Amino acid sequence: MVDYDLVAVIPARLGSSRVKEKVFSSVSGEESLLERKIRQLQKVLPSDRVIVNTESEKISEIAYRCGVMVQERDSYFSLGHEATFSEVIQHVISNVEAEYIAWTPFVVPFFNEDDFKASFYEFSNKVVQGEFDSLVSVVQMKDYVWSEVGPLNYEANENHTVSQDLPQWYRVTNGNYMASKKVMLKYKYFLGDKVYLDIKPQHCSIDIDTYDDLKIAQAYYKSTNDV
Repeated sequence: MVDYDLVAVIPARLGSSRVKEKVFSSVSGEESLLERKIRQLQKVLPSDRVIVNTESEKISEIAYRCGVMVQERDSYFSLGHEATFSEVIQHVISNVEAEYIAWTPFVVPFFNEDDFKASFYEFSNKVVQGEFDSLVSVVQMKDYVWSEVGPLNYEANENHTVSQDLPQWYRVTNGNYMASKKVMLKYKYFLGDKVYLDIKPQHCSIDIDTYDDLKIAQAYYKSTNDV
């Protein structure tokens, strides 16, 4: 059980730019991405400590049916990209009544209850009782990375580096961001300036942004029967 004042927020607007009504998509063919994320969090937190933030009545109905809390989002923060992401974050967390907040997008379907449990434990040790002010969940990355001006983490010449010897870089999973409400409001973001890197297994890196991502997630589910 979590021994500090924590609420998990699932931001869930109806519109999405690449996958139509993504919140209702499914990797299993049964429960929606939203229902899946709610279920994962309910195995770690009491239902009244899980909030779905949305502008949609249809999404609200699903959340209520699952037994979690609903927080209404003003339409300005939901339609297209009229509001900045920072404005959305501030709007969402300003009405959350908790000392600490976990921002837990539904688009990372395999960031499961075991991963949340481990992350919440790390947050207690490293942030609540430690020297960091926030936590972001990441996966290790050993890829050759370029920008438009050239390679960033290796030399593309006779000094080429084998992948296992590349410098240790990390990629954000988009599955979990944590900080105190005070820190989030101060920085107008869900992280502060002293962030603990919470290293997760590679299955946490599957983030559904496009239809191709959804197909990959469905294939992963089928091959592993990941519940």
